[in-house]
Amino acid sequence: MPRLTTRFKAFFFIGIVALTLALAGYLDRAYQVPVLMYHHIDANSATSRLSVSPESFDRQLRFLSEHQYRVMPLSEYAELLRSGRKHPKRTVVMTFDDGYADNYTAAFPLLKKYEFPGTVFVVVDWIGSPGMLTWPQMREMVAGGLIDIGSHSLTHCDLAQAQPEELRRQLVESKQILETGLQDSVDFLCYPCGFFTQAVLETVKAAGYKGACATHPGKEISLQNEYAMRRIRISGSADNVWIFRAQISGYYNFLKDHRVNTKRVRRSSAAAGGTEE
Repeated sequence: MPRLTTRFKAFFFIGIVALTLALAGYLDRAYQVPVLMYHHIDANSATSRLSVSPESFDRQLRFLSEHQYRVMPLSEYAELLRSGRKHPKRTVVMTFDDGYADNYTAAFPLLKKYEFPGTVFVVVDWIGSPGMLTWPQMREMVAGGLIDIGSHSLTHCDLAQAQPEELRRQLVESKQILETGLQDSVDFLCYPCGFFTQAVLETVKAAGYKGACATHPGKEISLQNEYAMRRIRISGSADNVWIFRAQISGYYNFLKDHRVNTKRVRRSSAAAGGTEE
């Protein structure tokens, strides 16, 4: 009997080790560098999901700095996806959509303070409009070496619905105008509202972009596709440090997918006469 107990303990120990290794491998495969998506850095976070207060943004950057996170340039992340290399832990990428003036007045000084790089996607037709970035502001940010400017199209139209000629115009002309105005290469695009199709993706490649950012590209698009880089929206809810920690954990998208898929299964079950629990 003691011999059986010893054998049982050995098998139990081996089982625990195997389960631990399997779980570690699964989590390792599920990990993805978080690409953070900001819009406004202003005082309207209590009323707008597109706003993060300057104070909260400062706390977030300080948290990243104090916990020794690396902020990776978007260009380096795209190359990581292209190569298929393992995603490094404690790493994030920072992006800003639309080209609001507060990206210069509020976000840029804080990024300089912590020496963190970022990419700002601008809508070309909005440049210089009230509340939007100006050409001198963008040139100053690019000259500082921390900020890259990307295209968010000419007019912020739904590229997935655009006719082929208009699609190409939105992509090619916005890139050309930005490169001429900034005297710098513009290598990345952000799909307006995250909408794109395979045809749009192929046109982005043909226009000379090295990658493109989306929001939730769907499970049919590989997470390793640099032309469908998935991002995490940062809003006023990230004033809560635990929410921000979850969003930069590297597993946020995996957990969100699991939650979304569970809801879909429940809805399908209910539609088929099942019950939701």
